[in-house]
Amino acid sequence: MRFFLTTILLLTIALSCRKAIEKPTWDVDIIAPLVNITLNINQLLPSNVLETNSDSSLKIVYSTDIFNIDVDSLFKIPDTTITEIYTVPLNLIADPGDAFYSNDEERPLGVSNGVELNYASIESGFIEIEVFNDIREKVLVTYKILSATKFGDTLTLTELIDAGTSFQPGYLKKRIDISNYDLNLTGINGNKTNTLVTKAVASVDTNGSTVNINIGQKLKYINTLKDVVPYYVKGYFGSQSYRFGPETTNFKVFDRIIDGTIDIEDVDVNLSFENGIGVDAQLIINQLKTVNTNNGAQASLSHSIIGSPININRSTETNSIPEVNYTSYTNQLTTSNSNIDNLIELFPNELLYDINLLINPFGNISGSNDFVYKKHPLKTKLNVEFPLSFVANNLTLIDTVDFNLEKNSSDKIIEGTLFIYANNGYPFDATLGLELLDENSNPIKSLPISNYIASATVDANLKVSSKTESVLAIPLSRIDIDDLSLSKKIIIKTAFNTTAKPQFVKIYENYNISIKMVGDFAYQIN
Repeated sequence: MRFFLTTILLLTIALSCRKAIEKPTWDVDIIAPLVNITLNINQLLPSNVLETNSDSSLKIVYSTDIFNIDVDSLFKIPDTTITEIYTVPLNLIADPGDAFYSNDEERPLGVSNGVELNYASIESGFIEIEVFNDIREKVLVTYKILSATKFGDTLTLTELIDAGTSFQPGYLKKRIDISNYDLNLTGINGNKTNTLVTKAVASVDTNGSTVNINIGQKLKYINTLKDVVPYYVKGYFGSQSYRFGPETTNFKVFDRIIDGTIDIEDVDVNLSFENGIGVDAQLIINQLKTVNTNNGAQASLSHSIIGSPININRSTETNSIPEVNYTSYTNQLTTSNSNIDNLIELFPNELLYDINLLINPFGNISGSNDFVYKKHPLKTKLNVEFPLSFVANNLTLIDTVDFNLEKNSSDKIIEGTLFIYANNGYPFDATLGLELLDENSNPIKSLPISNYIASATVDANLKVSSKTESVLAIPLSRIDIDDLSLSKKIIIKTAFNTTAKPQFVKIYENYNISIKMVGDFAYQIN
């Protein structure tokens, strides 16, 4: 009996030691949901360009400015320095308060290109005034720009200048903000243009002493206009020629489409010019083209508007708000009178233009009453509208989703299959592409998928009547599983192809495709 109990005890100890040394392992199959997304037309096109028709079908409506011509385009009031020097012509004695100099001066602005301004309302800018005094007593200077008024008050600087010495003159520098000032640029007698009128008066300081003012001593004024930006300008702007381009502007409709082509059923494009400037204008469009910088595709517009002069009448002033009545010119580009569909079908992201502009082509017919407001330019717009009714070839939508294959660090996936359940509500077949990204969005690898997603069921009008579900299986190798474990994002590319070719298919607002990714993994658990 004692031998039996001893034997049982030894066996128990031995088995206990073995369990402490060897952990049991076993395999288990686990179904793990990984991704669940729904893709609709907003993954293909920005929502701000989509509009819904009365039958719930969708259309693209997009408007973009090509270029604007404003006051800065026509001319600038340049930085202008006006220097006025009074040299004492003879010796004299001046008592305190005596005025020894008074003068009105006309000073031209350096406006070029045949522009003749008679009036300007200033939005912002400065006048810097410097005064140098050789007189051996303090001098009271009153400097006026008679051309500049604000709420009826003339721009005036009144300052006491230090006395000069034998070594250096007395000196004063002031900067005056001329925002909201009005400039009359017609000179003293109102018969000139581009002309400022100034008035300088100098007298001995009333609190000073009687002073000898000697022949040859000077009083010097330097008046500099800086950074002047007009809000409103009037006059004659000359017969000026401009060229805008070749330049490009963004065309933000198809930024989310990465591949594929479409054949659009109909396109309606309006190229419009709206003139808010009080000048007649003539434009010639030398070139208008669209460019897809992603693949280098480009197409130039073929239409009678190219190379032909377009005359645009001047706007008129309302003397109220808004300040002007715009005039407009519109040319309609359709698939029947141009190749505008070719320009749209390449999914452009840039619009290239080359345009010549001539203002006042018939001369000064306004009697020097041309005008321009800063906020009312001559605008060139491209308005695009077309129904989402097309034939698609490899039209690719793209979406990026977060991904994390959660598992216990002590577990090991030994094999598996990635199942994709696609519920397709589009009237297109679709192929799917998956690209794995790491935590820094760097590509790891692409997972090949051999099968495709079947088109939704459509009725006689090619409108979806019911969704179609497809199941795609992707066997995963050991390396695939390791790469999947490193992935933090997955790019899902869905490429659509029309099944009703060559018939055009409309897209409706309720169309979408839902995609679920499920992993069927075999774990080895310790």
